[in-house]
Amino acid sequence: MYSTVDEIREVFEENDIGNEAVITDAEIIRIITGVDAEIDAALYRRYTTPFADRPQLIQKISKFKSTAQAMRDIQRGSNGALIKPEIMNYYETRGESMLEDLRTGRLEIAGSRRLQMTATTH
Repeated sequence: MYSTVDEIREVFEENDIGNEAVITDAEIIRIITGVDAEIDAALYRRYTTPFADRPQLIQKISKFKSTAQAMRDIQRGSNGALIKPEIMNYYETRGESMLEDLRTGRLEIAGSRRLQMTATTH
């Protein structure tokens, strides 16, 4: 996994999303796994995926997108746990924009194996 349950829970603490927000470690792992698959699918044409070395930028994208998804899941099933929409949107927007920048080549992952595109002429 590119991010961890502890990293997601840390973000919850930093944003005062505490005991009223109930989500299990298994649910967070499921979210991270789905987000990581989305990252790999978005980047497989530019990089060798999955990333064995867990580049820092990929870890950040996974953390941002997984946090946003976990917050949305908590919000949907909440018994009063109110997560501010701007907090969810911040994490989702950051993760999405970084992923798009990598996908389109506006950002590069230093030290990661980038696939070489070859032009063919007839």
